[in-house]
Amino acid sequence: MSLFHTMRALTFTAHGGPEQLVVRDDVPKPSVHATDGVRVRIHAAALNRLDLWVLQGIPGSKVKPGWALGSDGAGIVESVGSAVTSVKVGDRVIINPGVVDRQCRCEYCRDGDQPLCLTYGVLGEHFPGTIADYVVVPEANVRTIPDWLPWDVAAAFPLATLTAWRMIVTRARVRAG
Repeated sequence: MSLFHTMRALTFTAHGGPEQLVVRDDVPKPSVHATDGVRVRIHAAALNRLDLWVLQGIPGSKVKPGWALGSDGAGIVESVGSAVTSVKVGDRVIINPGVVDRQCRCEYCRDGDQPLCLTYGVLGEHFPGTIADYVVVPEANVRTIPDWLPWDVAAAFPLATLTAWRMIVTRARVRAG
């Protein structure tokens, strides 16, 4: 395989501890196939407790050899699908690790509770993760960030913030007053 079509990624081949982690430089570089896909060149990825759970083995999860770990990340848009309009090549972006089929009309999606949808998955757990040179996500999963925001701060923000938001807003239903 050509070096132009491969990338580096932190992968694992079996559930267990850190001894299962392998940095590989022969992982296929993801392509933008969907019209709404965005390929991001990762500049920073953060470790999250979820990464340890995935490595140790979440009940029901299966090891996919060469699977890149990581749910949190930030980087620069390298390529986009033909229907992408909210970001362009060269934009600095943060990645939302929660991926859902935006066409789904199940009761959870209608109620704005996408994490309960059967199509919902998280980068690094259900989809290739962010501890890699590149990741491809739907357009809805990236947002531009300002130039002044450091990469490491941006990368550490997504999953913890989404978890807190879900606990406060959708589960506890905290409202003004």
